[in-house]
Amino acid sequence: MSFLKLSARHFRQQKYISTVLPCQQKAVLINQETVAEDTATSPVVDLDFTDHKQAFKEKSLWEIVRALTVFRVCSNRTFVSRSAEIFERTQRILVCWGVTIADVRYNIDKLAKANSGTFVLMVMEAIDKVEEANDNAKNIIKMMEGITEKITPYGSYMQIRISAMFTSHLLKSLSLLSDEVREKVIYSSAEYMRTHNPDTLRWLAETPGASGIIPELLSGLILLGEVGQKAVTTDTVLMVDAEYTNMNPALTALAMALSLVCNRTKAVVWNTTQCYLKKSFEALQWEFNFAEKNNLHYGAKLVRGAYMVAEENEAKSQGNPCPVHDGIQATHNSYNSTANWLLQKIRDNSNQGRQIRFVLASHNQDSIKQAVERMRSYGIPSEDRKVILAQVYGMCDHITYSLGQKGYPVYKSVAVGTISESLPYLSRRSHENSFLIANSRQERQLLNSELKYRIMG
Repeated sequence: MSFLKLSARHFRQQKYISTVLPCQQKAVLINQETVAEDTATSPVVDLDFTDHKQAFKEKSLWEIVRALTVFRVCSNRTFVSRSAEIFERTQRILVCWGVTIADVRYNIDKLAKANSGTFVLMVMEAIDKVEEANDNAKNIIKMMEGITEKITPYGSYMQIRISAMFTSHLLKSLSLLSDEVREKVIYSSAEYMRTHNPDTLRWLAETPGASGIIPELLSGLILLGEVGQKAVTTDTVLMVDAEYTNMNPALTALAMALSLVCNRTKAVVWNTTQCYLKKSFEALQWEFNFAEKNNLHYGAKLVRGAYMVAEENEAKSQGNPCPVHDGIQATHNSYNSTANWLLQKIRDNSNQGRQIRFVLASHNQDSIKQAVERMRSYGIPSEDRKVILAQVYGMCDHITYSLGQKGYPVYKSVAVGTISESLPYLSRRSHENSFLIANSRQERQLLNSELKYRIMG
């Protein structure tokens, strides 16, 4: 049987290929952590990321071929520069994946067999019309209900975009308010989510630049509160995604308001810190102190970041200082030192009863090894799941499955959505991260080795 026929046969035999477009598996959410050429010295730990047989044993031959093809395509700058046009034309001949809860459950079971949990990411773009917010909130709630009907040892985790429930205009306007006013908004918003009493935010009408956003803020808080309540009742962790610096202050404020409502008995709401930003550590410290001051359980997700090129271009066009660290090594240092700071907080908090948990979302082997080594030296057992390791579905499987086999709590971020929902998201991420895909040499080498092994034995 020829190789092409064999591949086609495996394609037909797949019960379920993926909940995302192939390019999404490589180009979406890869961010800066894909860079394998970290110049920092790796600590010595018993983690082997070079065994292709173990790393890809759960993948079919078709999935191996597809992964290699996607790497090649997404490393092509001509393809990436025309990605929006290509995706738009392709939509006419591709059938929408029609993602269902059954699809997601299948994926959760599949990853569980590889000793990995699942972060469910519903692909939702930032909205410009308030009318879109209600449907987005309903879909998030429906997904939470669906994925928690089937209990797994890995728990229920969802990544959500607050910008899917509030317009960009509101988020930018809220971000322009002073720190003092925005902190007051946090407490008032939490009270409104609990009581639905509009008087709690009436004071905002006297704040310059804020009076016009009150109606939308109130309606959005109703939806956000419903999402938070469903997370509490279904025991689902909500990880709030960070976005652009011109709306991140508002996203953080709304995430903290939701944490005031949901994080009283456990860490339900976890905000995201983008460590490629110069002020990321300062922002994380503020959030940590806010939780401590209000006697809240604390959760965080650490990423390097996904909007570097856009942030640099925006700063340059406005004549502002660039908010992103100067050079990749400065970002590595920021990421690793922030992770270590949180690990120290977990160590120091071991007997105080308040939960402190975080996700080390990274494809960078050095960052992972450093964190694992420090967990050991600080006496933080991996089975406590206070520190969770995560990679994107379809990316760095040699890292994920190696960690799972060693008993570390590791998860895959799985983006779900139809083709039409994914098009703008895919195009933006492929543009942003194409040069990082080109650098991920080790995974491509391991995939090639596995392909040769499957064919030739």
